Amino acid sequence: MVDVVFQRNGVARIGGARKRSSLRVAMKRKSTAAFLMTLPLILLIAILVIYPAFYSLHLATLNKSMQRFVGLGNFEFLFKRETFWLVVKQSCIFAITAVVFKALIGFIVAHFVHNIPAKGQRKWRGMLLVPWVIPPAMSTLAWLWLFDPSYSAFNYTLSFFGIGPISWTGDPDWARFSVILVNIWYGAPFFMIMYLASLKCGH
Repeated sequence: MVDVVFQRNGVARIGGARKRSSLRVAMKRKSTAAFLMTLPLILLIAILVIYPAFYSLHLATLNKSMQRFVGLGNFEFLFKRETFWLVVKQSCIFAITAVVFKALIGFIVAHFVHNIPAKGQRKWRGMLLVPWVIPPAMSTLAWLWLFDPSYSAFNYTLSFFGIGPISWTGDPDWARFSVILVNIWYGAPFFMIMYLASLKCGH
């Protein structure tokens, strides 16, 4: 009886080991198949993203005629120009201001929508997602009309308060404000959805 029990235990151990080894083989096969299925995408990213990035770095080390290697000379010339630092300043102002206000507005609106009863949330989510859903071409044309120097809807509204016409796209400061405003209007719903999803998961 003892021998029979030991034999059964041995068979069970061998069967379990075989199952584990077959499971490992199957997992390796699945991972290999998954890698082969993603390989075209990896190659596409390498061709369209990685290669152009390295090639642009190579071009940045050549002179204007693209015939002589100048090393970091182009970058030294760029860093000494005031226009470059002006662009960096404007880009930082745009990025920081737009991201902060998009995150802040999205956070506030997400809490507002989250506290609405469940029946009305779908309607509010649909309306608040309109800026993010409509095609950019349509929204761009609408904003161009709103910022038009002659027929601006903003200037028409401000005229009732005695405020003169504003050159929304002609003045550098107002142009920066206009670009940031449009970016916030377009991106705030995305932040709202992320915050709303995290609030739903928390409850």
